[in-house]
Amino acid sequence: MIEILIISKADFELTTNEVCDWLNHFGIPYVRLNVDKVTDSQYYETLIDFENNSIEIFDKINKQHIDLKNIKIVWCRRFIDNAFDKIIAAESLIDYNVVQFAKFQSAEKNQFLKILYDFYPEWLWVDNYKDTNVDKAKVLRLAKESGLDIPKTYIANSKTQLLNIMKKSAKLITKPLYEGIGFFTENGVYITHTQKVNNPKYSQFLPSLFQEEIEKNYEIRVFYLDEKLYSMAIFSGSNQKTKTDFRNYDLINPNRYIPYVLPKHIKIKLINLMNMLKLSTGSIDMIKDYSGKHIFLEVNPIGQFGMVSKPCNYNLEKQVAQMLIKKLEYYE
Repeated sequence: MIEILIISKADFELTTNEVCDWLNHFGIPYVRLNVDKVTDSQYYETLIDFENNSIEIFDKINKQHIDLKNIKIVWCRRFIDNAFDKIIAAESLIDYNVVQFAKFQSAEKNQFLKILYDFYPEWLWVDNYKDTNVDKAKVLRLAKESGLDIPKTYIANSKTQLLNIMKKSAKLITKPLYEGIGFFTENGVYITHTQKVNNPKYSQFLPSLFQEEIEKNYEIRVFYLDEKLYSMAIFSGSNQKTKTDFRNYDLINPNRYIPYVLPKHIKIKLINLMNMLKLSTGSIDMIKDYSGKHIFLEVNPIGQFGMVSKPCNYNLEKQVAQMLIKKLEYYE
């Protein structure tokens, strides 16, 4: 009897694959639904029957019916389908009708997923898809309430406002207010990352997130798993290419990654914050400045954790699998 459901996606999900490998190793049956495939009738035939209060899913690739009635634990790794992005990327000439259709199709697929998720309210979620959609502004406010230090933060949409901010904080950085985005070209992949603000050129722009630039000794990435913290220090501050954001990777002289032990009072505040956000897992970004202060930056509830697991030998994929098994045993 299958009692664990994993909601993920088929592509670029190595961490999910490794957690599944550990569940296989422990002999724990599970079912995996990939959000980028489950809405596609080439892969799954799906019927949500309101009359009989049931969901029928037939996996056409593996030729098997998926029974969701016995599911008790759901690990929500990914929860929406990026159909809009896929349609737009496939079109060489974008016109209004293509964009409108892409938005409609994406909204329809994601509405279907929400109905599927809500159909069995007795499922125990890790984490509930409704809780994983946290925004940076909310997280920063709650982090401050939890007693964590955060950078001076502003949101502005004009050069006049930005210049006024720069009078108070001469050194600023900017990053996406919501999430970053990647652009794929023949020459490689380009992703948005944190950048310094120098001389503003434009009089008006989209509401943008600005923060005081803090001279960092090193960056800290923390993976949070059920009130346990697994931390890693990233020595990016001494490299001019990665000084502002380690994601501006230096492939010739890569940063050094080592395990890191957070002070007890910082751990308590981070656990309190994650409880306020109702999150069981998530990747936390922090920096330590030259005065020794730990400064909180943000939480990514569905962040990749392989980059912390492998360099530090934390074996987090196994830890996640064991956490799901433990919750299942507790449920029973």
